This record gives sequence, C-alpha cells and structure tokens, in this order.
Amino acid sequence: MPLHRTGRNIIAALLHGTSVTPVLTSTGAVMWVGSGTAAHDSLDNHLKGSSIAATMESGYPTQSVNVNTYRGLYATNVANFEWQEWGIKNATGTATSTAANVFMLQRMQESLGTKASTQQWQLTATLTFTT
Repeated sequence: MPLHRTGRNIIAALLHGTSVTPVLTSTGAVMWVGSGTAAHDSLDNHLKGSSIAATMESGYPTQSVNVNTYRGLYATNVANFEWQEWGIKNATGTATSTAANVFMLQRMQESLGTKASTQQWQLTATLTFTT
C-alpha cells in the first residue's frame, strides 16, 4: 500500500528529529472510509469520494517493533454507503483539509462492501515496515 507524499515527508522529518503535530497517536490518528474509486495519487492529501472519520478505538494505535496497527469503529448511524477506499490521517476535521499540519499517511482504494444502518463496522489497518 503506497504512502502519500505528505506521509512520506512526515516520516522523513521524524527521522531527523523534527517535531510533528499532531502525530498518529491515540488522540491524533484517524481512520477514514470513503466512496471514491479513483486510483492512488501520492500528491493527494485526502480521500477521493464522500468520506467519514472514526477516531481510534481505545488502546489504538499499537506499535510493536516494525508493525503499527490502527483501528476505527463506525457506529450504526455513520458511514452507511459502499466503502471503496480508506486511509489513515492525523486530523478529525474535514476529509479534504489542506492545512500544513494535516497529512494522510496512506490511502487504499479497495471495495470493502456496503455498510447498512443496522450494522456497526470495525476497520483495522496494519502497517508493516520492512527492509
């Protein structure tokens, strides 16, 4: 799954000790789901279609050596559409925010099904950093 340019830049900044705010912590990381079907574009900083965010579930994100895991929960009254894309971002504001401190780590375009208003869905993403 490809990184967005802004996510890549944040990782590079952190490697050099540069402060980044907000970071992808339990209060800074957000899982987004959306209806967009456009291909990945590393220049974008948001999802392509209608989208909605879920803050991290309690205890997430987790980090174990080279593996980061993020998890969002979507209640029955939200995100009731066909899920065609998802991403991890550091903002709870709008999906299309272009503020300098808002970045999308990555976006994945894939069909996950159609969520109905009678369902609660959980989305878990595991990022593994390998050599």
